[in-house]
Amino acid sequence: MKNSIKKVTLLLLVVLVLAASFGCTPKEESQKKFYTNLGFLDEKSTEDNKNYITIGANGENIKLEVKDDDIFNGLEEKQYYIVGYDEDNILKSIDVNEFIKDLVVNSMTETPTTGDTFTISSSEPGKFDDLTLLDSSKIDYNNDGSEETISLYTVAGKGPDGQIAWDDGQNWTLVIQGSDKDYVLFDDYIQLGSLHFYAYFEDEDFVVTTVQSGTANLKLTEYRFDKEKDEFIGTVRFVTTGNVNMIHQAPLKY
Repeated sequence: MKNSIKKVTLLLLVVLVLAASFGCTPKEESQKKFYTNLGFLDEKSTEDNKNYITIGANGENIKLEVKDDDIFNGLEEKQYYIVGYDEDNILKSIDVNEFIKDLVVNSMTETPTTGDTFTISSSEPGKFDDLTLLDSSKIDYNNDGSEETISLYTVAGKGPDGQIAWDDGQNWTLVIQGSDKDYVLFDDYIQLGSLHFYAYFEDEDFVVTTVQSGTANLKLTEYRFDKEKDEFIGTVRFVTTGNVNMIHQAPLKY
């Protein structure tokens, strides 16, 4: 849960910095749409007497035209920038924020590797009424004769047509709910991706395996219940490393 709080805090910081840097969407005479993003400057180039920069953000490259020569000359490759641009991909504003850069770099170095383990203890029953239930199943995970429920939720709401209004990213929660306690196995923000779970018994052990996908990552995590300690042992069984560019993801079926 501490890791979840840390990431949610990071997202809030990003929103605050974006708001402080660019303010509200400007009133442009042409009524063009205005976008903001943040990432590392991968490349500077000049084509047909026009200056361009390429920003690596969320697993994709954004190529922007820079009309101001002084701004273009002052930009540094591999630096972390917050950018504002219009629908024609023309740069309107750019700023450096070392604090966010440090958080992003640290999060990269803290990416779990195969075999990393962690424990999940029980918590007081939580309230999830304000979330959208995606999937659930009844199961007696501890063989005490009473069924519990394993449920997958998202913060994304449903539209008037009953369809889920997916955003570019949202928080996902996977929890085992009992009459007197919960086990929150996953509670985190997923950008342009999804979470699927599989619950089963392996001999006498109850196991939940999740597959988390995104535009630049794929991770398989196993949660195995330790009845003696009354806790789940999480183990990262597989995680992509390096510069990953996801070509295809299975469509959401929730």
